[in-house]
Amino acid sequence: MTRHRFLIGLILAMFMAPPPARAWFGTPVPPGRPLPGTQAGCPGPPGIMFRKIVRDPAAVYGPVAPPHPSGAAVIELLEDDAGRLATSLNPGADLTPLGQAGAWGDDCFSGACCLKVAGYQRFREQLPGWTLPVVEKPRAGEYRYLRFAWKKPEGRGVMIQLCVSGVEWGRYFAGDNHVGFAPAMRVSATVPREWEVVTRDLYADFGGVPFNLTGFAFTSMDGVALFDHIYLGRTIADLDRVTNAARAWGRKTEALDATRLECYWKDLASEDAAVRMPALWAMGACGKSSVPFVRERVRVPDSAEVERRIRKAITDLDAARYPVRERAQKLLDEYGLTALPYLEEALPKVTSPESRMRLEKLIAQCRANEGLLTTTDQRMTLRTIRILELAETADAKALLKKLAAGGLEAGLSDEAKAALARIEKRKR
Repeated sequence: MTRHRFLIGLILAMFMAPPPARAWFGTPVPPGRPLPGTQAGCPGPPGIMFRKIVRDPAAVYGPVAPPHPSGAAVIELLEDDAGRLATSLNPGADLTPLGQAGAWGDDCFSGACCLKVAGYQRFREQLPGWTLPVVEKPRAGEYRYLRFAWKKPEGRGVMIQLCVSGVEWGRYFAGDNHVGFAPAMRVSATVPREWEVVTRDLYADFGGVPFNLTGFAFTSMDGVALFDHIYLGRTIADLDRVTNAARAWGRKTEALDATRLECYWKDLASEDAAVRMPALWAMGACGKSSVPFVRERVRVPDSAEVERRIRKAITDLDAARYPVRERAQKLLDEYGLTALPYLEEALPKVTSPESRMRLEKLIAQCRANEGLLTTTDQRMTLRTIRILELAETADAKALLKKLAAGGLEAGLSDEAKAALARIEKRKR
């Protein structure tokens, strides 16, 4: 009888509490920003399904952002850029209590690699380039549906967390929410021991209010978790174009003729993942015909010339003429991570206040936007590297070696090196 009275009292307390205080059975939500892992207002027991994915949508969402400038039907949030994304998570933080994250090529749902999180979680409230509007009736450049694949080889639960306008977090989990983060929504009672694909209606799940997706958290909770194939789509049919292509081209297949190669190369330049990814996977699956085609179109820079240009641009930051200083800064900004070691080397030696200011700004930009590619050429180069990794032919590996040694902009030579390392590991 005492137990029944306790349960009745608990239910009454939950419904009598004011709305912002109902994060978990009437527990008051403390003031401040609830970050991933703080358990703000959510010391719940394992396995609880928190049906409310955010506490008070109208209070935290703010105005919805303009449509994404690409107008894309589908935005790629995570595919084979796991290594670059990992460097953008928790920049400058002590990772000891958080765990490690990086590209993992031994097991993935699609493409050449996934994001592996070993430990607790990795996150960032405002990822570079992410202010993505989620609305009820998406126009070009607006979105509603999220698709992701995850796998949890060990442990009791797995979770992803989405940041709204850099302020509030909503969460999806499978298995047990034994860390007690809330509000959260259970999408499966069982832990995904093999790859599972999840599609969610963000607009409906997040309270039927337009919002801006700005950040992400990958939460293993315990042990290892794998995340892959994460896309934001205008419609489910748009997302299906990507996922179906991944499944169709997930094996080595027939040769491509010149006409199809030209069409796929054109599609590869698209910022719409529903157009770009089918082309990328097709060319990666048909390496014998696509690699010679790619080799004729990719530019491999001379690493010595790259170093010379970077060092000259650093010197020109102190040039007498303002236009020369501006051109030098723009060039160094485009080189990004490739220029970072030279920028850091030069900083202690500069005497000009303006040069120091420019160098410090460039270094800060590199460190803050490590996963962001700023030019069309840089994005095309990265996509070319992905094709070569998927192809795995002798010619593909030879071209990757040249790109790895070429001093590519934005640290892309490191991407080629990582692709080569994954290929060699898979061959063993």
